[in-house]
Formats: sequence, structure tokens, C-alpha cells
Amino acid sequence: MKNCETSSTESIIAYMPEDTAPPRKNGELEFQEPWERNSFGMALALYEEKRVTSWEDFRTRLIAEIAKWETTEHKEDHAWNYYEQWLKALERLVVETGMLDKSEIEARANEFLTGERDEVFY
Repeated sequence: MKNCETSSTESIIAYMPEDTAPPRKNGELEFQEPWERNSFGMALALYEEKRVTSWEDFRTRLIAEIAKWETTEHKEDHAWNYYEQWLKALERLVVETGMLDKSEIEARANEFLTGERDEVFY
């Protein structure tokens, strides 16, 4: 396994470039929905637990998802949500690194949406 970067998640988030930085209100991270906080926390937990060995691996996917949204023809029809792009980047990361496959993500999301799976906290 590769050596992980030594930056703490606090410093990574504090010094993220403006084009990829999470929304803030009065200097504090701002979340509108619980899923936003959860997806944010999952990405940080994967890094802290050294499942992701370079924050840049996540950041490049986030930049790509933001750029993809910016070039869509229907962006006027779909309001901007930073955490939707964050979640897409996180899903790409876990699939492309082999942590999960797309069908596992879709199955769990469907179970949660249909009530077959409740939110689980460990």
C-alpha cells in the first residue's frame, strides 16, 4: 500500500482552492441536507483511514464532476448543488479504486430509498 499524505483532513479542507471548496456560511461548513454531511464525512473518513492514499485522487474527480456540470446543456433546469458533485466524485473514486462496484452502490441506495434499509451508524 502506498504511503498516505501527511496532511490532516482539517488542513485539506481549510486550504482547498476556491473552485473546489465546500460551501461555507460565516466561515463554517454549510450543509442543507443530512446526505450532504454524510457524503462529505465519508470522503474524509476514507482518507483518514488510508483507504484513499492521496487527497488529490478525490480532488481531481471532484474538479471533473464540477466541470461536467458546468458544460451540461440543462444546467439551467437543474439548480447547482455542490454536494451532488461531491457525491458523484466520491462514487467514482470508490468504483474506480475497486472499493465497491456501481451495482453495490445502486443496490444500497435503492434499499435506503425504499425503506428496506435504514440509516446505520457505527
